[in-house]
Amino acid sequence: MATEALLEKGIQNYRQENYEEALDLLEKARESLPASSTLAYYLGLTYKQTGSYPEAAAYFREAAKGSPAVKEAYPELIEVLYHLGELGEAKDWIARAEKERVSPALISFLKGLVLVKEDKNKQALEAFEKAKELDASLRQAAEFQIALARAKERKYQQARESLKAVMAIDPGSDISAFARDYDQALGQVLSAHKTWGGSLGLGYQYDDNLVLKPSGAIPGVVISGEADSSILATFRVYYNPLLEGPWLFNAQYGIYSNTYFHTSSHNLINQTLSINPGLAIPKGTISLPMLYSHVWLQGTQYLGVFSAKPTWSFITFRDHLGQISAGYARRDVLQDSLTEDEDRDGNLFLGSAGYMVPIWERGVLSLYYEYSRDLTTGRNWENAGHRFNLNLLIPLTKTLSITLSGEFLYQDYFNTHSVFEVKRLDKTYSGTVGLVWEAAKNLHLNLQYYGARAESNIAIYDYRRNVVTLGIETFF
Repeated sequence: MATEALLEKGIQNYRQENYEEALDLLEKARESLPASSTLAYYLGLTYKQTGSYPEAAAYFREAAKGSPAVKEAYPELIEVLYHLGELGEAKDWIARAEKERVSPALISFLKGLVLVKEDKNKQALEAFEKAKELDASLRQAAEFQIALARAKERKYQQARESLKAVMAIDPGSDISAFARDYDQALGQVLSAHKTWGGSLGLGYQYDDNLVLKPSGAIPGVVISGEADSSILATFRVYYNPLLEGPWLFNAQYGIYSNTYFHTSSHNLINQTLSINPGLAIPKGTISLPMLYSHVWLQGTQYLGVFSAKPTWSFITFRDHLGQISAGYARRDVLQDSLTEDEDRDGNLFLGSAGYMVPIWERGVLSLYYEYSRDLTTGRNWENAGHRFNLNLLIPLTKTLSITLSGEFLYQDYFNTHSVFEVKRLDKTYSGTVGLVWEAAKNLHLNLQYYGARAESNIAIYDYRRNVVTLGIETFF
């Protein structure tokens, strides 16, 4: 078969969607017409239809640069480069097509797709608006992309308006059906979001060593009453507005009280206020959690702590979440210390890294490391700490889950202790097992065991502790 006949037959098979036959005929014609830009264009089209984007891109480049240049190859090349993620080259061809005024409406639409992928939503919206103005046939597709871009910016009401426009243009089309499903999903997001919410909890706790009685006997020191039961009460309220654009914000106030049956000296009330502004970035967020905590002990002001912890959270792959942060905290003990060396007022510098991995169905495994440098006024408490934490959440049923966690804290104190005349070194091992049962909607029952073993080269700081808590919590 003559070369021209092979080319015509190949194009005919392409138009009839017989892509394998078309590819075979066009490749044979290619042997005799290696410089044909038209042949390269149709080879690109055929490879594109078979999903072979790298090969399609190569032929479209050849067609666009050939003599004569096939201008129709410009938008085809831009589209496959978009799918390949080669956005830099795609933008170069967009600029060239704009300069030569090749398919202005379609090029503007493709430009919008590229800009969305680069998280340049404002420019993308302008490109989609231009595309639908230039070509009415692109109006429905452009309106749908406008809806997706607005939803990405969390402008959900505007996104739903665009989706309704998509459905109005051609109600029976496939894109209208998809728009209808997406509109329903956005409606569910808006109805499920709670700007205000909170919880109220009540529980019973047994602590076998609330005074941290040392594990061994210390000559001349007698400690009793280390075990006691208590009633816990918690209240929390949060504010979580649905902001438009990349900005994030949430705030929370909570109060916690622990009232012992007998050891009133350890009755505690802790109020906490936190605010967390942030910014959504590609594949993650940057936030600045700030917290102030104020503690009363036996009805008297005891402790105030302020902290700020700039944090970068990012998605790695398969929904894995990483987190890196650095922070500062200021601690003020509001009661006089026994001696100047025991003054725990100070500045705390922190650095941490964490990683969270989804496992099984709805399960989560998380790893966490934190370095701390505690610079206190009193020389006895200055130390550097290394904290390692492992957490595992396992859903047992739809309403019952178990949490397992283990932690190791290593604290190396800088100075020789003013009383015990040795540099203090602590190693604390702790673990938690918790069961959460969703007894009814917005009602949880919690059972938790916590155990700790602190090893110290100074006997008074060496102890064992076991705590069991049973509680009920309701959400609103």
